[in-house]
Amino acid sequence: MFPELALEVDKDSPIPTYYQLKEQLALLIRNGTFPIGGQLPPETLICKRLGISRGTVRQAINALVIEGRLKRARGRGTFVTEPSVALHLVQRFTSLAEDMQAQSLPFTTDVRVKKVIAARGRLEAKLDVQLGESVFYLERVGKVESQPFVLAFSYLPASLCPGLFEKELTNRSLYSVLEQEYGLQVTRALRTLEATNADGYEADQLHVETGSPIHFMHSLAYLDDGRPVEYSRLRFKGDQSRITLEVTR
Repeated sequence: MFPELALEVDKDSPIPTYYQLKEQLALLIRNGTFPIGGQLPPETLICKRLGISRGTVRQAINALVIEGRLKRARGRGTFVTEPSVALHLVQRFTSLAEDMQAQSLPFTTDVRVKKVIAARGRLEAKLDVQLGESVFYLERVGKVESQPFVLAFSYLPASLCPGLFEKELTNRSLYSVLEQEYGLQVTRALRTLEATNADGYEADQLHVETGSPIHFMHSLAYLDDGRPVEYSRLRFKGDQSRITLEVTR
């Protein structure tokens, strides 16, 4: 009845287990493994598959319910909801650091997590890599005037930027590192923006209350030769950010 659960968690990771599960379930929803209207496996089945507590599974699912990706039906289970309506707008491509610099805002970044992972599932398609190929994973917190502003999770093919973790990444734009250290020109990105609410981990990292409104952005950046170079997921403080787009017809 339910698809094979391609799920795993790293219990030694500083990222909370429920948050790892939440992000993996979100990926399975977006790639159609769990289609719109489809039912999620029972919490007990997920618990058994991952060897984690039911409370942890419930916390992950509740976070997706708050984001509007899932809905609970009493006595029936948990189901995937309809996606938000998408509006496609074209804008000038800049990095977040460049945006802050243009506004004369002091912007710094702290690297919280960096590790090498094996590509699987959505990462294979997003980054055009093979199953099991090495991918650099970065978790960073961007700060404006020393206050947390954005939580960013980035994935890059290790083959494009070998030795990335040996470079100085704190307080540097990732794109400037790619351009200056590797000669890679990042020229465009496909970005999707959604409105959502901060779960416990996001709230802790951004110094906001759980459930606070935040902006959630997916971004897939490309090199000048068309190769994908970075897939990222970003959470922005909702009360300190606004989105401005200039469009022409």
